[in-house]
Amino acid sequence: MIAAILITTLNEAIRKKTFIIMGIVTFLYLVFWTLMLNYFPNTSVTHGMGNQFKPFAIQMVTKMGFQFSAMLIALLTIMLGSGAIASELESGLIQGILSRPIQRYQYILGKLGGLVILACTYATLLFSLILVIGAFFGLSTITSLTFSQIITGWLLYLLLPVAVLCLTLFGSVSLKAVSNGILMIFIYILGNVGGMVEMIGQYVSNNSVIGTGIFISLISPFQTIYSTMERVMVPNSELAASAMSAASLSGSGKPASLWMFVYIAIYMLGFVTLAIRKFSNKDII
Repeated sequence: MIAAILITTLNEAIRKKTFIIMGIVTFLYLVFWTLMLNYFPNTSVTHGMGNQFKPFAIQMVTKMGFQFSAMLIALLTIMLGSGAIASELESGLIQGILSRPIQRYQYILGKLGGLVILACTYATLLFSLILVIGAFFGLSTITSLTFSQIITGWLLYLLLPVAVLCLTLFGSVSLKAVSNGILMIFIYILGNVGGMVEMIGQYVSNNSVIGTGIFISLISPFQTIYSTMERVMVPNSELAASAMSAASLSGSGKPASLWMFVYIAIYMLGFVTLAIRKFSNKDII
């Protein structure tokens, strides 16, 4: 029964206008990324840069490519996941589904599985296209990547939408679709703020500010996942390291520890468990 719910969820998500709109937005973003890489080496600004500053500019362009693509993935995941269960609860369609011989946990896991497959497929395609386009234009930050870097970066890239989806699915059981979507977007943005607060705290050597940033990152660990992926895919050069840290949109401070990723795993599993428990106790029929 989990497989049947999974397949149904995939078909429903693909048919939604949200998926079509995000596909168009992604296409336009890739066109913009291609044009930017096409004109970047030929600008007077780039030609005027010395050997010390050109790597900095190349790293900035590469980071922009990954940062905005990660935002697109998170947005698509939230838009698809926020109403995955809430919309069926509101419409009463869930009563017909649960009248069949299916356990409620199977319904949740089927929904989660279908959306995870869709989000990871979308993320893999976008990740691959960014690398292919970057390599086509000879971007040194892309062409110098090792196989190990690409695989590690790809896995972290996939982890981001999966983590967002675990929280969004719990919200879909607890809230209405629109309310859930707005809340999830706020929590995602909150992670960016937490990274910036932590970075500022390290800059001014203030433990209270650092602690605040870490606390925010525990609530919204998504930026931690992204900033780790960014460090793998775009390691800073010695000449541009401090400038890149300050200029990065990720606002990342120190690299995340292994224990932080253990926490993220518990965070994801915890919200899936809460979603199953809350849905199982929900008075539907």
